[in-house]
Amino acid sequence: MGRMLLLLVFCTVSLHAQFPDWAKGIVWYQIFPERFANGDSTNDPTPDKVFINDHNLDTTGWKITPWTSDWFAMSDWESKTDKKLRDIINYRRYGGDISGIIRSLDYLQKLGVGGIYLNPVFEAVSLHKYDGSTFHHIDVNFGPDPKGDRAIIESEKPDDPATWKFTSADKLFLELVRQIHSRGMYIIIDGVFNHTGTQFWAFRDLVKNGKNSLFADWYQVKSFDDPTTPANEFDYKGWWNFKGLPEFNRTKEDLHPAVKDYIFAATRRWLDPDGDQSTNDGIDGWRLDVARDVPLNFWKQWKKVVKSVNPQAITIAELWELSPDFVSEDGAFDALMNYSFTFAVRDFFIAVSSRITTSEFIGRLKEIDKNYPAENLHILQNLMGSHDTERLSSLINNPDRDKNENADEKNSNYNPGKPSKQVYARQKLLAAFQMTYRGAPMIYYGDEAGMWGANDPHDRKPMLWGNFTYDNEEIGNGSGFSGGHGEYNVEFDNDLHDYYKDLIAARENNDALKFGDVKFIHSDDDKLNFGFERRYKDDLVIVYFNLSNDPELIEYDVPSNTITDVMHNEQISVSEGKLRFMLWGESFAMYKIHPPAPVKK
Repeated sequence: MGRMLLLLVFCTVSLHAQFPDWAKGIVWYQIFPERFANGDSTNDPTPDKVFINDHNLDTTGWKITPWTSDWFAMSDWESKTDKKLRDIINYRRYGGDISGIIRSLDYLQKLGVGGIYLNPVFEAVSLHKYDGSTFHHIDVNFGPDPKGDRAIIESEKPDDPATWKFTSADKLFLELVRQIHSRGMYIIIDGVFNHTGTQFWAFRDLVKNGKNSLFADWYQVKSFDDPTTPANEFDYKGWWNFKGLPEFNRTKEDLHPAVKDYIFAATRRWLDPDGDQSTNDGIDGWRLDVARDVPLNFWKQWKKVVKSVNPQAITIAELWELSPDFVSEDGAFDALMNYSFTFAVRDFFIAVSSRITTSEFIGRLKEIDKNYPAENLHILQNLMGSHDTERLSSLINNPDRDKNENADEKNSNYNPGKPSKQVYARQKLLAAFQMTYRGAPMIYYGDEAGMWGANDPHDRKPMLWGNFTYDNEEIGNGSGFSGGHGEYNVEFDNDLHDYYKDLIAARENNDALKFGDVKFIHSDDDKLNFGFERRYKDDLVIVYFNLSNDPELIEYDVPSNTITDVMHNEQISVSEGKLRFMLWGESFAMYKIHPPAPVKK
């Protein structure tokens, strides 16, 4: 009987060890590596890599774009192509790299974030790296020795992990991991396992050797080239029919076995680089691109591989809708990018003519709660913008854009210009909700610095740094936008940054905000205000929001006379067992209710 009880306890602990407790309530910061910081100009990309898939462009005169230049100003080379800005801008490189991220860790730590999510860092041609050329090497232009790293990569047999070596870029990335961990922070990276780029080593072999390639069945080939005819009949399935991103071969239930073996090997490599079963030197988890496009059964197998290496590693799926089939107690992922949260907040905090009611907003949040286990709700990535959306400030600046309208040049009503002070005031209010609600809030790099921009590519401008002087941004006819024309001052927003910093500190200093449940205690559809409790053990915080212009007197029954105004760190007096305060228009209030003092006997 005792042995059976011990076994039951062991099994319970083992199952719990599969859950990334460290991620509960953590504040994430998303970095787009090529656009965050250029720490080493000697490794900047060169035309031979940038244009390897484009032989029809004269690259004479192409060079790295200055970090502080006007985003809409076309370089001499860009103007020479006679192409529109949107058609040529993705050939730009700004030189962001791993060294730049390492040098920026002080900034991130002082901001208060606990976890860093990096968009793809593996070797790839594009600026965004979603077209991987390999999954087991960091991009050579993110490291200190691109030429030497290419030679190392070429010396390997890529389908044989026993031949894999560590390049200088790989080693620098692992140094980044080490430094992040030394600060008590965590790091996850993007896994793009649905497709590759055309420079991926297996696809290059397929193009070269056709049906005789050892990797002929790695991709979804529709037809091979017939060498007896002048035409090239080679055809394959690309992601969303884009030939630049060939999709891996698969059945309805799984990826091709050899492809799966390679992905599993690469997964282990970054979770435990030296293979000593100590994961301190490896990443803390993965964010998985286009997760719904990959067979669910593959993800379940892949997650077992992840947890076998590091039971505390987190797996986060890119899913844009409620997805209980992917995120559950026995599901393929621990969490997801919580776009359902994003859309609910957008439709209440940002929309004007199409704004949902307070009750509808709360109902949308509760619908999220119904779809996932209670524990998982604390690790959902509550984001308000990403590399796939317009910038948060620009979203607020265009509040009544129909959900089906583009956030780009195709929308004649879209304003891509610098947001007003009123817009940034609303961003502060929205950030306050993001940082006080349950889950793991995520900041897209530069949102805290006041960056703005329409959808891709304009949401991927170089990071705004306070010690740089930037050219003004001039939006004119050449921008492609019909609205928002003008000249705008570009500078780091210290006030907004400090506000984010204060919010994050308040979250870090109150366990109820990190780990607590949510209970809505007030809601008014007419006055656009609401309030909720966050409670964790003896820690209780109440938060109220008012989106209208009119003040509202709030009363809250309190069990204690000891109350702190969290944002102002002031003690509040109460009478008759009630906390009374004025909730001003366009504002929020947050109070910590301290436990009653023990009764003396």
